[in-house]
Amino acid sequence: MLIASVPLVRQSEDFTMKNEPVSSIDLMERAGMQLADYLTTDFQLDAHSQVIVFCGQGNNGGDGLVVARKLALHGCRVIAVCVAENDKTTPDFNINLERYRQLLARCANAHLTDYSCFESSYKGDEKCLVVDALFGIGLSRPLSGFYARVVRFINEMNQTVVAVDTPSGLFLDGHTQQDVPVVHAHYTYTFQWQKWAYLLPENAARVGTVKVLDIGLQIPDNASFTGKLIDKELVRSFYVAPKMYAHKGSNGHGLLVAGSGNMPGAAVLAATAALRAGIGKVTVHTTANVARVLPAVLPEAIVDTDANGPCVSSCKWENMPSLQAIAIGPGIGTAAPTAALLKDLLSEVHSPVIFDADALNILAENKTLLAYLPAYSILTPHFKEFERLAGKTENDFERLEKLRDFVKKYQVVVVLKGHHSVVAMPDGKMFVNTTGNAGMATAGSGDVLTGVLLACMAKGYPAALAALLAVYVHGLAGDCALNSQSMESMIASDICQHLGCAFKQISGY
Repeated sequence: MLIASVPLVRQSEDFTMKNEPVSSIDLMERAGMQLADYLTTDFQLDAHSQVIVFCGQGNNGGDGLVVARKLALHGCRVIAVCVAENDKTTPDFNINLERYRQLLARCANAHLTDYSCFESSYKGDEKCLVVDALFGIGLSRPLSGFYARVVRFINEMNQTVVAVDTPSGLFLDGHTQQDVPVVHAHYTYTFQWQKWAYLLPENAARVGTVKVLDIGLQIPDNASFTGKLIDKELVRSFYVAPKMYAHKGSNGHGLLVAGSGNMPGAAVLAATAALRAGIGKVTVHTTANVARVLPAVLPEAIVDTDANGPCVSSCKWENMPSLQAIAIGPGIGTAAPTAALLKDLLSEVHSPVIFDADALNILAENKTLLAYLPAYSILTPHFKEFERLAGKTENDFERLEKLRDFVKKYQVVVVLKGHHSVVAMPDGKMFVNTTGNAGMATAGSGDVLTGVLLACMAKGYPAALAALLAVYVHGLAGDCALNSQSMESMIASDICQHLGCAFKQISGY
């Protein structure tokens, strides 16, 4: 699924009306009817004394009037509240206002009032469902004055709020400051595609749970998009199922440089994940203390012991036959000998490498090394690690811009980890993951992702596809783990144990 900008939505609406063809009023009818149908399914409307639909003067208000009409005919008590500061309205709004007025005479459930009357009479002593249809996706400046007052009133009603297409006051293609009046929706029902604003942490309290409704918009062949979702459809389009005659050699050999004196578990988690993700062989280059315990907890791993005691310092990767992929970073620390090892790797290895955790911290402390990253290497920072690499940002949209600039400058793939992990490609394309949950915010989760990435690279996926597949599978394994764990009780080992469940869901076997 696409992540759409406002210009793309507008372009698609125009194209659909000409190409289908369909009139703007009928497209509005389609959208409003679709939303109303979902509300009747998703909410126990009979448990609410009434549905209050706040309708602005434009096309978003027209959508709201369609919703109000449909719900009234469904049997709900509906109050359509016309919110107007002046007499400027759109033609499609006027048509739907007239349709709603005609309904009043024959439907006792339908009611119509203006905002001032509603505000003065509202008591708030009953459970209501509030529908925000004040402003749509085209808002170009912050709300103020009369409309800011209306937004504050809606937010103070202490009712469940559903936004039509977008919470009123929110900018979709750029940062909305926290002190700007915006409706705080519990649910946002948006049309056709996801929007960037709904996928960023800064807007979580404003958009709530987002549902995308298909209203049949079509995309012109020459349209450009700003991003895509990593969903099952995308992953299945390039996923390669295991071959009948596969053997450990054909499934790839990966080198994992991980672990140190005080962080042995990182190596164990990453290596376990690589094996659970289907790698043929994994060699773990690690410190002596980890090397001693690894065969006991993971006998399938090959162990390569560093000559140094407390940290990794040298690795003879050139002596390891048929290496298809290298990952470095989980639990290695940032000691000077380890930093020297990373510098050696950059001077001697020219195929893509996976950099995680402390490898990223070493790069951040020695930014001149970034210029020597092999093309299409994969970096997996969380927000703070990315800040150390690319510089501080003021908001999530600014971070996305820095991310786009960073991958273009260094020609690498970056997995920016978070609730909606973003995978950024050197060509400027960005992908947002749809799997995973808050239970995965636990120590070691990133080490598991590194192991899955190593397996995908070793099995022959190009770096870009390896990143997309690994991020999706990693999150899906976390979702599978919720069948036996809670978000509070989940640990990284649970994610490893459910990688098989995730691959089964993708492959269907």
